[in-house]
Amino acid sequence: MTTPYCFNLAMRKSSRLITQFYEDRLSAVGLKSGQFSILKAVSFLKQTSNKELQGILVLDQTTLSRNLKPLFRDGYLKLSPDSNDARVKLISLTTQGQALYEKADPLWQKAQDDLEKKLGSEEVKNILTLADSFVKALAR
Repeated sequence: MTTPYCFNLAMRKSSRLITQFYEDRLSAVGLKSGQFSILKAVSFLKQTSNKELQGILVLDQTTLSRNLKPLFRDGYLKLSPDSNDARVKLISLTTQGQALYEKADPLWQKAQDDLEKKLGSEEVKNILTLADSFVKALAR
């Protein structure tokens, strides 16, 4: 029996709209939502590797590299050798990167608040639970 719905289409449509919603707000500081997510993760972790970022953000290497490239190019991130493994390079924020993150974070928080107002806190809770269910079921 064929189902009349498609999880993929439903999630991709909502994902595109959510991305646009956040990127409209982050455009004031010139960031895409994926770039902001990287800055937020690196700010929280202080230092991280490509592999760790891939796991945390659930991104493939190509997508992560595409989002990292302008952040390195513009001097917001830097690489340093891992003291435990010379083959691994650690990613951290530069002073400029920390300043950009601090400018962007209130814009992101405002987007969070605006979205919660639009949806209501009960719906937000349901959506986050659903999103968690997808990650648990599908993450490798």
